[in-house]
Amino acid sequence: MKTWSSYNDFILKEATDDLSESQPTAGNIAGGLTTIEEKAFGNFQKIGNCKFIDVLEPAEEPTKGKGLYFMDTSSAAAECVTLQAAAGFNIHLFPTGQGNIVGNPIEPVVKLTANPLTVKGMGEHIDCDVSKILSREMNLSEAGDELIKTTLRVANGRLTCAEALGHKEFVMTKLYRSA
Repeated sequence: MKTWSSYNDFILKEATDDLSESQPTAGNIAGGLTTIEEKAFGNFQKIGNCKFIDVLEPAEEPTKGKGLYFMDTSSAAAECVTLQAAAGFNIHLFPTGQGNIVGNPIEPVVKLTANPLTVKGMGEHIDCDVSKILSREMNLSEAGDELIKTTLRVANGRLTCAEALGHKEFVMTKLYRSA
């Protein structure tokens, strides 16, 4: 609640009552989202039944054991991945609907998508294609198994698509809060 209140105070201080110029992003809107709340519902789906542990400040190392942490970072991909790498994260699982090329020089970024158009147009950037969920050729459990297999391959040294393509985006910490 403290993190949400702080961000809400920031929004109000900046003289706006919504995030319409930053969230959802233009890509999210093109993909069918109309509000930040709709985007948040997708995040809840991705969480599943993981145990929630704590809220982390940007680049703060998780110290309370295994489970799900929320890091209060920017929603900008390269900035978020950089801050999580600074916290010691080893592999970043990056779900993308419209596609994103972000990589990182420190932390492998595994891209996964269920969007067949993204696979068709940006397949060389996708590490884990679970788009067969939409045609019911794959169920959610099988998609989860594919993600686990992909993650284990990367943990054992296989390059991610971003690494193979030379994407090494890195964002220095800003002096002001990002959206």
